[in-house]
Amino acid sequence: MVGDFGLRVTPTDSVTITRVVIESFGYLHEDSKPLTSSSSHLVIDVRNLFRDPHVTPALRYSTGRDDAVRANVLDQVGALEFVRAQAAAIAALVPAATPNVVTVAVGCAGGRHRSVVIAEALALLLAGDGIDAEVYHRDIRRPVVQR
Repeated sequence: MVGDFGLRVTPTDSVTITRVVIESFGYLHEDSKPLTSSSSHLVIDVRNLFRDPHVTPALRYSTGRDDAVRANVLDQVGALEFVRAQAAAIAALVPAATPNVVTVAVGCAGGRHRSVVIAEALALLLAGDGIDAEVYHRDIRRPVVQR
């Protein structure tokens, strides 16, 4: 299981933030636009960044909340560095957020694997520095997209 990634991200100012909202979603669904996209401060598309666990039959029907999927995504070259950089970017947005909310949308193909892992990893890193994040997984319960 992945721990706290051994890093700290800190907002650039001591501004109190009401919340950070992170939503995972899948681009391959008809309503692929994330719920927060019109107001998202940051949209992260991981479709072309990391190998999709969907291509591994043993992981296809699992989700990013399962340890095997989480390890599959975060053990890929550059994954932890990417998550750290995105967490730092989110923390940098905290002082500028109006009205005290930072919204982040994380998308992958089906919204069950990579986006879920990345969204939860971001929330974990942010929490380690006292920045609470609410995480919503819009498509995690949808049927696996057949491609």
